[in-house]
Amino acid sequence: GPLKMSAIRQFIYDIEWGKLDYLVIDAPPGTGDEPMTVAQTIPDAFAVVVTTPQEVSLLDVRKSISFCNQVGMPILGIVENMSGMLCPHCGKTIDVFKRGGGMKLAEELGIPFLGRIPVDPRVVTTGDAGKPIIATYPNSHTAEAFEKLVRNVINATQALKEKLLEEAKAKKEEKRAKKGS
Repeated sequence: GPLKMSAIRQFIYDIEWGKLDYLVIDAPPGTGDEPMTVAQTIPDAFAVVVTTPQEVSLLDVRKSISFCNQVGMPILGIVENMSGMLCPHCGKTIDVFKRGGGMKLAEELGIPFLGRIPVDPRVVTTGDAGKPIIATYPNSHTAEAFEKLVRNVINATQALKEKLLEEAKAKKEEKRAKKGS
């Protein structure tokens, strides 16, 4: 409600963030107060939509994507979280929550697929210890998945910025052409 929206606005406006490359806001899926406030408060915000592979999650994600489209928030891409788990004994991937739902949805909707993040209990233990998995286990499958995701987000951000600049130029030229006729 209004208290949540006020707290989010205060969080965004009243904190001296300094120069940022990115500000990541982890909002719940759907069309609630949090995503709406972000969309209204940060006009140049982009969305990274996170899902798990199973159908129930994909239904919620479809609502989030629809919301982004309705409010004009560009979607950088889709991330599939909890996408397989590497067995610590045999090294094979176990698809605990299925696999591929996020990629399939991305392909279906023409949205970039940014990557898969596996289930890895070490993410919790290293996080609780204050050291991210990419620092503690830099050569692990999970660290590699996070690094790939970061690279893909950076590349998608650059591509989206270029696309938006091209669209803005085209609109400007269209206005000029209409004015001249």
